[in-house]
Amino acid sequence: MITDFVDLEPPDVREIRVDRVTLAYRSPMVTAHGTISQRDVVVLTLVDGEGRFGRGEAAPMTAFTPETADEAERALRRWADDGAEPTGSPTARAAIDGALLDLAAQAAERPLHDLLAPGSPSVVPVSALVVGATPDEAAAAAASAVALGHRTVKVKVAAGPFEADLARLNAVRDAIGDARLRIDANGGWAIDAAPRHLERLADLEIEFVEEPVSGLDALAVVRAASPIPLAVDESIATPEDLDRAISLASADVVVLKPSAMGGPLATAAAARTASEAGLTVVVTSLLEGSIGIGAAAHLASALGALDPAPGLATAGLLHTDNAPSLLPRHGVLHLD
Repeated sequence: MITDFVDLEPPDVREIRVDRVTLAYRSPMVTAHGTISQRDVVVLTLVDGEGRFGRGEAAPMTAFTPETADEAERALRRWADDGAEPTGSPTARAAIDGALLDLAAQAAERPLHDLLAPGSPSVVPVSALVVGATPDEAAAAAASAVALGHRTVKVKVAAGPFEADLARLNAVRDAIGDARLRIDANGGWAIDAAPRHLERLADLEIEFVEEPVSGLDALAVVRAASPIPLAVDESIATPEDLDRAISLASADVVVLKPSAMGGPLATAAAARTASEAGLTVVVTSLLEGSIGIGAAAHLASALGALDPAPGLATAGLLHTDNAPSLLPRHGVLHLD
């Protein structure tokens, strides 16, 4: 059940800092949108009169957000200088809301999830993103994730030939037994090929497939023929996009990335809309740093969006982070 959030008093901000940070990944992240080995994010730090501080993260990413890191940084500096709202920069808005909420939680001496939804759990089960270019590599990574306590693994597909993806997914399914398997095509399949691919994957008992094709109209067409539940992700950037996805019946699941959607509060509103329309809500990361991952994890707890498991076990993919890494233990994140 999506819960109502309490009304929060605005914190007493006395100092604002804006810093650029480069995140580096342990291994290149290969997606249908390209390969990522490092990226710049912007960290916003707010300090109150008691010396407490709250932090938020702006983490732009091509194909998921409309702005660059330079644009997000400029938007945050304008907000710091004169309070100008970051129009056109949802990641800057996410950093502002994340930092304000973090500071409010510090002042209240409560975990953020409990401040937003009293009594919400401090333990969040998370899916593991499996990285591996070959069937053996993918299977070994998936088996390791399950051995570490994850009950759901996710595999990126559509960056290469379908037959190669099929071999990797068969190997992963064999390696994980009855654990859940979800896949993400990042819109990389053609609309005429996607139904055939999904038919061939049906026996693998896939939990859902994220963005098999690009665009809400195309997703609606593919969903009507798919034996596997479909999730909409990067095709939703605004509340209007979500309303259109609902009206078109484009998906069974909506994947919400707080870092891309304008922060925890905007994402909570989208989650309520999706839930009331009968869609399953999954909160995931944008492969950002642990500041953004932490905000998303607290939100997932506050929303009660814990099954399907949030996609928030991504800090372990980072070689350099922007905070102490929020890493799962036994397949869960501990928030207190």
